[in-house]
Amino acid sequence: MKQKTLYRVPKLDIHPLFLLVSTSMKLHSVRLSLTFCILFPLTALAQGGSSVVQTLTVEVKPMTKIAVSGNPGALYITDASVGSDELTVSDNHSKYSMVTNLDNMKIVASIDSPMPDGTRLMMKLETSKGMSNGFVDVSKAMSPVEVVTGLGKGSDLDQTITYTFAANASIGALNADARVVTLTLTN
Repeated sequence: MKQKTLYRVPKLDIHPLFLLVSTSMKLHSVRLSLTFCILFPLTALAQGGSSVVQTLTVEVKPMTKIAVSGNPGALYITDASVGSDELTVSDNHSKYSMVTNLDNMKIVASIDSPMPDGTRLMMKLETSKGMSNGFVDVSKAMSPVEVVTGLGKGSDLDQTITYTFAANASIGALNADARVVTLTLTN
């Protein structure tokens, strides 16, 4: 029977400090590698730089806007002056604002149905940019009538609208009735 030969590995004397340094260096290498793997793509993106081009079309179209704020109070005639042929009441609690980028504009007014016989509804629009036509009778203005003319480019803000309701002194009592007045900014 043949005998097996055993090989003997010589015993190495390793100092414990060497093991500690070796493990610490391995951890440091792993940390450094992970940091590099995470930060390198971000750095590459930041340094890469790119640009794009867009074409933008701009235009200012013709524009006309008008808005009112506040509604006039009810126009009730409750008192008369002795010797007067006409009874009137007025309200100026409404305002309008307008803006346009066109020249030669005007504001026109119309009413949805005529006022009763013996009564009138008049209105006046103040303006700082055009010319007011003063008190305009809109009593039967089913077709628009001019109240402000000569408006140019720009805006006219918080301008007063005054309504005056008038009735002949000889008219009898009238029940409350409502009318819709439409203001239009046009050329």
